[in-house]
Amino acid sequence: MDFEDFYGRYVDRISSYVLRHASIRDAEDIVAETFTVAWRKRVEKLADPMPWLIVTARNITRQVRHKEVTRGELVVRLTDLVQTSSPSAEITAMRRAELTDGLASLDELSREALLLTTWDGLSGIDAARVLGLTPGALRVRVHRARTALKEVPVHD
Repeated sequence: MDFEDFYGRYVDRISSYVLRHASIRDAEDIVAETFTVAWRKRVEKLADPMPWLIVTARNITRQVRHKEVTRGELVVRLTDLVQTSSPSAEITAMRRAELTDGLASLDELSREALLLTTWDGLSGIDAARVLGLTPGALRVRVHRARTALKEVPVHD
């Protein structure tokens, strides 16, 4: 596969990931830098480059961030995520505000584990690699995150 095809195949998924972690203003630059690094490293030759791309985007996003995200900023970002995503049936059943609050209440690693496996569609093994966890530790984090979200009160 040539790099143009590679870019076309993965840019939307990487953009979606980056928009979850960075402002719209920074996202375009982060995505561009991610694919610049991928081009230099010839990542399109990998059998499954998605985990590598996410790790790279994650590292670049961390470099771009100049301040810690406050809880209020996180709630705003997660609200935008819920409103602009095509949510799964499980997430659709929950009200958006309650889901946002539930996601914001999770620790960063648990939230990221859950989102990598649900929104980004990574396998448990690939998500564990992205986060630097064992597959077992990832399963525990995802299970605990889902349990915590089920405990969020749903109001009629």
